Amino acid sequence: MSAPERLSPFGPEAKPGRHGAAGGTPVSITERRVDIVQVTAGREAEAPFADIVKDATGLSLPPAHQAAFSGEAMVVWVQPSGWLMIKPRGDEGALAKALAGVAGDAVAVVDQSHGKAVLRLSGARARDVLAKGCRVDLHPRAFLTGSAATTTVDHITITVVQVDAIPTYDLILPANFAEAFLEWLLMSAAEFGCEVRPPT
Repeated sequence: MSAPERLSPFGPEAKPGRHGAAGGTPVSITERRVDIVQVTAGREAEAPFADIVKDATGLSLPPAHQAAFSGEAMVVWVQPSGWLMIKPRGDEGALAKALAGVAGDAVAVVDQSHGKAVLRLSGARARDVLAKGCRVDLHPRAFLTGSAATTTVDHITITVVQVDAIPTYDLILPANFAEAFLEWLLMSAAEFGCEVRPPT
């Protein structure tokens, strides 16, 4: 018997469609259905674990406030010696099991696939949308492709990752606040127009 489909944590607001102002080029909002694993390495284990990740994914563990990408997979720094490993959704628990199998005793591996959710915000006005509630300086001089920061938006803790120069951002947040955050995002994007797209 196959595993049941996970319900979206973003609720009815995530239904594809147009919101806010008409005309122009709207920003887009897309739910990313991914597996997320948090890893925390002891100092003595960080270097060998970095080599394991490099061999397995081709990705280097990024330094503080940075992310590394390979296709739709990414590794995001979230704290000293701590990262989020994110990849398109696969078999239930497979990513965590694979990492735990090679990580060693000095690396903690915690599956966050049900505890966190990811929205992708993209478009020429995406920076303006986020700036309405984000305390991070998102100006291109300060926040570039590959930058990552954890902050609060509308009293919700999120990790912001800039994916490209369009700009496109991946917003990683607690799943239990996903619906409330999407409501805030839609209100913030209303003056520019917003297109909610089907999940990927």
